[in-house]
Amino acid sequence: MNEQSQTRYNFITGHSVIFAPKRQKRPNDTNSKIKSNNSCPFCTENIKKKTILEQIPKTGNWKSVAIKNIFPALSNKNKKAYGYQEILIDTNKHITNFSDLTLPQIKNLLILFQKRSDKLAKDKKINYILCFKNQGRAAGASLQHIHSQIFASAILPPDIIEERNRVALYQAENKSCPYCELTKMEELGPRLIWRDKNIIAFCPFASQYPYEAWIISRRHVDNISLLKTNELNSLAKALQKISQKLSGLNYDFNFFTHNDLSNNHQHFYLKVQPRPNIWAGVELGSGLIINPVLPETAAKYYKK
Repeated sequence: MNEQSQTRYNFITGHSVIFAPKRQKRPNDTNSKIKSNNSCPFCTENIKKKTILEQIPKTGNWKSVAIKNIFPALSNKNKKAYGYQEILIDTNKHITNFSDLTLPQIKNLLILFQKRSDKLAKDKKINYILCFKNQGRAAGASLQHIHSQIFASAILPPDIIEERNRVALYQAENKSCPYCELTKMEELGPRLIWRDKNIIAFCPFASQYPYEAWIISRRHVDNISLLKTNELNSLAKALQKISQKLSGLNYDFNFFTHNDLSNNHQHFYLKVQPRPNIWAGVELGSGLIINPVLPETAAKYYKK
């Protein structure tokens, strides 16, 4: 049977599905306690130079690195599932939890997100770039060594199309950006987590996930690749604070940020979505979400 990835479209739901049979062969060490040694594929001694796409620092031994994904769902060689999928190894240290990273280590990851996003955006066939992290088994991580990913696709996901349309409608009706308005609305409200002169972090009013957090730049900037050094510093601080509080709850989580390349009205945000529970019949069957934790309660926990 052909194991090459392919994209199929469901005209009833409006969703595209990427089938990638080869990804079943990915290694998985989340059920074991692998320490830094030859058995960890993301430790320094096991990273081959030919797989390195970008590293920090540029020369010598790397501290953070972007490498080729050897089990990609998308490939620029595959017309049926065109795109890119890269792995970013947050640190050369065998650390398994994002909350244990230092601020410089988190900033290195964010810089790699910027650099790789810039590179991938140069491919005119790419319409969408997703930078994301799966922290822990419940969030979809298959390897313990701390790492993130970039997913760049010719397909624009339906959720992004819907968001684009909603934002455009809001701007047409209100003559302002809804994300700019959100930063003003949550500035001193009961859902505020953390703020400085560059960014604001808060629990959204209609949080889908318990302890969900959004981080939004105060400056109306398009995507992560355009954030300035001081904004990256602030983003790193907010991410560290939120991840450490989630670690205190023993929650796995995902975080992600989008780039809809043909949308000129984006406002940078990063969403953190904890994964303490599994969506069940109501959520999967109806699309309605049941969240047991009010965002105001979650914000109080973050601010303790």
